[in-house]
Amino acid sequence: MGAFVTLAGLAYNPHIAGILVVATGVAVLMGSVWLLLATNSGIRVGTLLAATALMGWMFIMGSTWWMYGKGWQGSSPAWITVDINVGDMAASGLPEARRLPNSRDLPSGYEMVVSSGDTRAIAEYGSLPTANEYPDLPTDELDQLRVDRQVRNETVTRSELAAVAPEVTDAAGLGNIGGWRLLAITEAGDAQAQAVADVLSHSDLGFGSSGDFKLLDAFTMGGKPTLPKDPNRWDRISLWATNSARITNPVKYTVVQLQAVVDQPTIPGAAPPRPIADIDEPVVSVVMVRDLGSVRLRPALVTIGSLLVFLALCHWLHVRDKEVMARRREFEAAGA
Repeated sequence: MGAFVTLAGLAYNPHIAGILVVATGVAVLMGSVWLLLATNSGIRVGTLLAATALMGWMFIMGSTWWMYGKGWQGSSPAWITVDINVGDMAASGLPEARRLPNSRDLPSGYEMVVSSGDTRAIAEYGSLPTANEYPDLPTDELDQLRVDRQVRNETVTRSELAAVAPEVTDAAGLGNIGGWRLLAITEAGDAQAQAVADVLSHSDLGFGSSGDFKLLDAFTMGGKPTLPKDPNRWDRISLWATNSARITNPVKYTVVQLQAVVDQPTIPGAAPPRPIADIDEPVVSVVMVRDLGSVRLRPALVTIGSLLVFLALCHWLHVRDKEVMARRREFEAAGA
């Protein structure tokens, strides 16, 4: 009865159809080659020749997989969370993370905008809409728009500012904080996604959904050297040469920070309120290390293993040919 239940759970597509397609391909393609070799050279020699050709083809295919990272791949690169710190980076379990100051000890994004005098930063996060820009907008709606824009300006994160005016954050010293570098919001996409997933998986942090907190900043440390700003040709050549000659990959860390938001009422029919981080709540820092994965490991094993088997079969064929030639010489000598 259990066997019938198992068979009933198998769909014809793609389970049974896939098995039949693979079996047919093996029987028609590989089997036809083996049949030709077996009828011309005998079953044993034909099987040996077919197996040798198969291993040679596997070696070529594995080399292509290994070169381009295709085919039977290993695990993909990913961010692995090693610590979730709440409130105080000095208490982090990772020694490298203790070099990063707490968020409250760094200048806020709005403070950097106001003090920088940078035209692009002020235009994006330091100005308010005027009546000249919206001549057809009523006064009350313009005032509401100005209030919303001011809230947006005052709540800008450092990573958001780095995406618009990186020279402002670099001038504030965020380009190197004890070895850590501020990441622009455009650079921290996959790390932030992993941090959100890890935070939501820990119910003891008190977050039920991604709407309960606001992503603040992201910092990174380590990894391979990158190109400087406005690189010249020599910078590109030297970076390519040094990274190509590097045997091991330096460890890369990333810290993604987030904070609970202020509970704001939602007005029916209106846009949801802009999330505002609650300064009375601790900053949660998700410390992650980059796992480079093993995408090319399996293709490499297939390539090396196929090559070894191919060489062994070639040696076996060579030994057999030598034995056949020796026996032929003996037979000719005996006949003479």
